[in-house]
Amino acid sequence: MATEEEQKKGKLAKEKTVFYIHFLIYLAVNIGLFIQWYWITGGEGFPWVLSTTIGWGIGIVFHFLGVFVWMGKQ
Repeated sequence: MATEEEQKKGKLAKEKTVFYIHFLIYLAVNIGLFIQWYWITGGEGFPWVLSTTIGWGIGIVFHFLGVFVWMGKQ
């Protein structure tokens, strides 16, 4: 049977994996949105995709802090 410390390490490893998947999806989607914006506008006008990138980026930052900073201290 796994000790409490081993269970915490296993949970932390799982949460890190979930974060990395979240981050890769964030990158893929935002790259796609930037390509779409550039394709449609030719790079002219307001880059509307920044609202998505910044908003979701705030979520990514808090996810990172939750996993690597706050969860690591437990």
